[in-house]
Amino acid sequence: MQKIARRTPGFTGADLSNLLNEAAILAARRSLTEISMDEVNDAIDRVLAGPEKKDRVMSEKRKELVAYHEAGHALVGALMPDYDPVQKISIIPRGRAGGLTWFTPSEDRLESGLYSRSYLQNQMAVALGGRIAEEIVFGEEEVTTGASNDLQQVARVARQMVTRFGMSDKLGPVALGRQQGNMFLGRDIAAERDFSEETAATIDEEVRSLVDEAYVRAKQVLASNRHVLDQLARMLVDKETVDADELQQLLASSDVRMASIA
Repeated sequence: MQKIARRTPGFTGADLSNLLNEAAILAARRSLTEISMDEVNDAIDRVLAGPEKKDRVMSEKRKELVAYHEAGHALVGALMPDYDPVQKISIIPRGRAGGLTWFTPSEDRLESGLYSRSYLQNQMAVALGGRIAEEIVFGEEEVTTGASNDLQQVARVARQMVTRFGMSDKLGPVALGRQQGNMFLGRDIAAERDFSEETAATIDEEVRSLVDEAYVRAKQVLASNRHVLDQLARMLVDKETVDADELQQLLASSDVRMASIA
């Protein structure tokens, strides 16, 4: 029960009921007489990220690339001070993703909805970890489009830090851009610009500065722990899935260097 609870933060009673229905269906398909933790874990992955793409055959080269990409996310996350623990890493394609790394958010953060500046900086570094791992291992010329969603997330977090959360050194504690739109109609809130061209240029500079800082921190972590990155990627190529306990064993048995504090 504890393991299921850790893997399902924010789930309602109805969500958990649906989850166990999915696990029961998987158990039936596998001709089992009872639901095991394997079925529950597979059902969680299915509910959160979509079904496995069994028909998508991956070449060895692509498998290795996805393994390094996900290992990059996981390793940066695991070695960041004050970040959510890694829950599971997988290179099994699901939905539109070639692989996925799950993190378990702390209950305090989930309940309060409050995130510190250092947490958001860590979040950006973790999101950039996949692309940076590709760069380090395969070279800049071989970087793929697999990081497009990660880059969008990084840009969104950095812009919110500057324009909504007052976390910019140059602009100070101000909110920029009047929010408009109705969330309940299923629309994203659009920001109406209420600042000058000069301020817009400063916002762009500050966003770029935050992203560059996160990039440098993530690259330092992966470059100084390249041996662990290689081991984790090999584990993923061999097993396709690495859980939290296996990652902790790898880190405990290796000489690792933690990330610098933002």
